[in-house]
Amino acid sequence: MTIHFARMTGQEIANYVTWLIDDYAKDVAHNYQLPMVLAQEESTQLIRNLFPDNQPGEGQTIVHVMNGDTRVGILWYAFQAESKRIFIYHILIEETYRGQGYATAVFEKLERVASEELGATSIGLSVFGTNPDAQRLYKRLGFQEASIAMNKQL
Repeated sequence: MTIHFARMTGQEIANYVTWLIDDYAKDVAHNYQLPMVLAQEESTQLIRNLFPDNQPGEGQTIVHVMNGDTRVGILWYAFQAESKRIFIYHILIEETYRGQGYATAVFEKLERVASEELGATSIGLSVFGTNPDAQRLYKRLGFQEASIAMNKQL
């Protein structure tokens, strides 16, 4: 499978930021048992800090994941030059294209970009505990758990 990355335009990034705030708030509310109002506030503050003026901060890259002319997903990552590390903030494969190897192809391409073009020596990411499909994928791709956050509902 051959995929390529296409940079988002300024308007596409602004639209993505608006969508991401709501999407991330839903995950935060669900995973941390927070009322949606609080989750929305936390999500807005975090995302707005990472996207000053609706643009990615220094070292960050947001791309469409493309198969030919078809967008199959989105990837947002940052290169942290001082640690020579890539941190993946968000990967999304559109539901229609899931289970077809696109996520694996994204990671393989990102690893090539990271090591060959950026000189990165590692890749990190976070995953919610309620996303076992992503956890299985990441383990299959060689990622190892670095920390585990736990909650208990009272």
